Amino acid sequence: MIQNYRTTPALFQVLWLLAMAATITGELLPGTSAPMRWVAATHINDKTLHFTAYALLAFIPVVGFQLRRGIPLALSMVFLGVALEFAQRLVPSRSFEIADMVANALGVLAGIVLALVGRASMRVVEP
Repeated sequence: MIQNYRTTPALFQVLWLLAMAATITGELLPGTSAPMRWVAATHINDKTLHFTAYALLAFIPVVGFQLRRGIPLALSMVFLGVALEFAQRLVPSRSFEIADMVANALGVLAGIVLALVGRASMRVVEP
């Protein structure tokens, strides 16, 4: 049984902050910017990108932090997604879509579930 798997909590904090920075940047870049044109050229569905980004944003804190802290932090990513979607109304060539908010929220839920399953499979005992 793993007694304390979080030997590097700072690593999880850095990963989570980098993932948030990438998501925020990606959501607020103008649609005509070079990175957004590159993303469009991949032909990956927009909702898939939203779902995956928010699943990762929820997964990291649930796996990397104590559950009493990780779950609320993961759930707060739903609010981040809603706020960024509203902020996109102010960004050139970007649009507000409720379907993006739904994809974000579903990604958060999936990230939490996957992280909890991962934690259970590692038989993590919190300090």
